[in-house]
Amino acid sequence: DRIKTHSGNVLAESTALPAKPDAVWMSQFLDCFSLSQITKILKKVHEAADKDTLVYVLEPLWDKQRFEASAYSLQATSLYFTCMANGNSKMYRFSELKEAVEKAGFKLDCAHHNLGSNAYSLLVFKKA
Repeated sequence: DRIKTHSGNVLAESTALPAKPDAVWMSQFLDCFSLSQITKILKKVHEAADKDTLVYVLEPLWDKQRFEASAYSLQATSLYFTCMANGNSKMYRFSELKEAVEKAGFKLDCAHHNLGSNAYSLLVFKKA
């Protein structure tokens, strides 16, 4: 009763998200898409959101890693996504992902980097 999920094809034009959520949580999800697809997905979130909705994005951003080897490994993972998985996703740098979300009508509220042993980043957005 504390959390509700919604399944659907986020890239399909016909898919609508439930209106006025308190929060939208996307963990290790957006890196599966191209920057233009990320903006498209977040436009759907923007349509459903109200002024109080918080959008949480948890991703391993390669330019916010503690160690150079970690950043290199994440960039190499992008080669896998491009060549073997779906051909258009990758591990993004902070500014790329932030800009893609902001193009959908959001503004960055706060960013927390180097979380946990995997040095993830938690980005929190609100409607602009």
